[in-house]
Amino acid sequence: MTGLAGTAKAFATFSLVPYLGILFCPAAVVLGAVGIVRSYRSPQVSDSTRIYYLSAIVGLGVLGIQVWFWWILYHVPAWVSVYSQFD
Repeated sequence: MTGLAGTAKAFATFSLVPYLGILFCPAAVVLGAVGIVRSYRSPQVSDSTRIYYLSAIVGLGVLGIQVWFWWILYHVPAWVSVYSQFD
């Protein structure tokens, strides 16, 4: 595993932290994409191609989930005010 592959894997792992992980998702996607391009240009790093793909896919998936979590967090006060009217 190269340094780039290890860094991409670390960012993908750190992106799994709820709410704070949104800071690491873009880096996981960017490093995964850079690694994919680099693995096709240079056959020496092709052994880490799977890690690059996994990092990019996990980063995109977690980014979608994190955005959904932040959307929920943004709308909770409005939902609470609607439900508190019935008390």
